[in-house]
Amino acid sequence: MAVREIAAWVMVALFGAAGAYCLMAILRVGLGAPPETAAVAAAGFTLTGVVALEVGLGIFFPKQSGAPPDERERLIVARAGHWSGLAFLVGVLPALGHYVTHGDGNVMFHVIVLSLMASGLIEYGAQIVLFRR
Repeated sequence: MAVREIAAWVMVALFGAAGAYCLMAILRVGLGAPPETAAVAAAGFTLTGVVALEVGLGIFFPKQSGAPPDERERLIVARAGHWSGLAFLVGVLPALGHYVTHGDGNVMFHVIVLSLMASGLIEYGAQIVLFRR
């Protein structure tokens, strides 16, 4: 298994766990409630996990993690990033529209955070599928 595929598997687990935690926190208080620290903590946990993953890959796979992606990997990352961006856009545009019409920033915040987690899952999940193809 290539290093980028290993990273994608770890990122799917990371975004899945953080996204599920964030979703449960949002559902517990309601979509219109003010943001809880749990949503912000989930984003911080994800950021810390990404940094730890990159450091770990650099330690355990120094040659492979520092190597530039080959042509196939570049196409896979670009395609997965495109799908991820579209998924993020599908969540963000309605959130912004809801804010413009109703002025409720709490709903906008929650929807954007959930869209961010979903787009991360889609990006790295798509990379796994495309690497396996």
